[in-house]
Amino acid sequence: MSTAYVLIVFAVVILLMIILISKCKVNAAIGILISALILAIGLKTPWVDIESTINGGFSGTIKSVAIVIFLGCTMGTVLEKTGAAVRITKWAISLVGEKNMIWAIALSSAILGIPIFADTVVILLIPIVSLLAVQTKKSMMSYGTALYLGALVTASLVPPTPGPVSAAALLNVPLGQAILWGIIVAIPSVIGATLYCMTLKTPVAPKEEFLSAAKESENVELPSLGKSLAPILLPLGLIFLNTVVSVILPETPIANFCSFIGSPLAALFSGCIMSLFLTGKNWKSKMVLNDWVNDGINAAAMPIIVTGMGGALAVFVKNAGVADKIAEIIANSPFPAILIPIVIAALIHVVTGSNSLAVMTAAALVEPMLTTLGISPVAAFLACGTGALMFKHANSSGFWVTVSMSNMDVNQGIRAVGGASTVAGFVGAVLTCILVFLHVI
Repeated sequence: MSTAYVLIVFAVVILLMIILISKCKVNAAIGILISALILAIGLKTPWVDIESTINGGFSGTIKSVAIVIFLGCTMGTVLEKTGAAVRITKWAISLVGEKNMIWAIALSSAILGIPIFADTVVILLIPIVSLLAVQTKKSMMSYGTALYLGALVTASLVPPTPGPVSAAALLNVPLGQAILWGIIVAIPSVIGATLYCMTLKTPVAPKEEFLSAAKESENVELPSLGKSLAPILLPLGLIFLNTVVSVILPETPIANFCSFIGSPLAALFSGCIMSLFLTGKNWKSKMVLNDWVNDGINAAAMPIIVTGMGGALAVFVKNAGVADKIAEIIANSPFPAILIPIVIAALIHVVTGSNSLAVMTAAALVEPMLTTLGISPVAAFLACGTGALMFKHANSSGFWVTVSMSNMDVNQGIRAVGGASTVAGFVGAVLTCILVFLHVI
């Protein structure tokens, strides 16, 4: 097969995948599976090898992330249902004061976006944010967008949210490194988006129903701040501890012990156990030990399947040398290699509306190119995460959740959510490029 033929087949299949998911509303997992099958046939993979290759790519990808995603979603479910999310938000408000309320909203949202999907963060906190908008006489264009963007940034860049967990696994980035660098890039991205939100001053009043809900919930007893933060901080701390000890005391008994407790599985399971303290006397109930876990399984199922399908697609890309051919063309051109994963993730996100899908799929497509492109897995991880933030608009569920609940119209939503997400992605992408050019990553 000629290089031109291989590249044309690859381009057509990727375009087909995007059309199936975005225009035909085909489920992402099915859309990627169809694309993988067509790519296999188009690249003349022997018929008898197609099924085994797909199964191998699928299982090889999810074996290191499936349980981690499940545990992360389960922990997030407990934080949602126990009021821990509201407690963290109220703490952030007391920390910064009324004059800096928008920073409290962005801070609490960014923290909660680590274990909880961004859409869910908005649904959970929109009543209290609506009340704050009235008290401070600010527009919901500003407050509602800041609420969404904080969580959106960390959900794209910081594990254990499914998108970055999957991208880290696909790119073979240790989870400790992914968390550390994800946080480093997420902080300025959130700051940039929040500064943009502060420029949104078109008057938009909150919905009355959320004001009523906020007032009714004021007397609800919430868990303590320590209990609310512990399930998030404990896993992160254990993973960081493992990273540090493995460098300072390599191949020692304590390093071996830390490698277990700081492994993604053990660390997140510790977070899940810690979250039981939020449930009080209900921790032994069927509701907590069974029903809430089922909710976590339901939330985890889709990311796990999509990640596996992305791995299956990547196998055919790798086997046919598609990635090498593309990478060689780029390597021999003046186009900076680090922009490739940024552009791929941005295109998939803009067309499909899903930042999680963009992060996962871009990582799967870019991984085979890394050696030829000459960029590190960490750099590719950050590039995929920041590219997947670019221009959130009307084909995204998160866009509609935020716009409708914040009482904005579509044009206001495009200017607010679309603009803020693009600023966040641009800031993160620029920082990633600087880190690459300085040879830090």
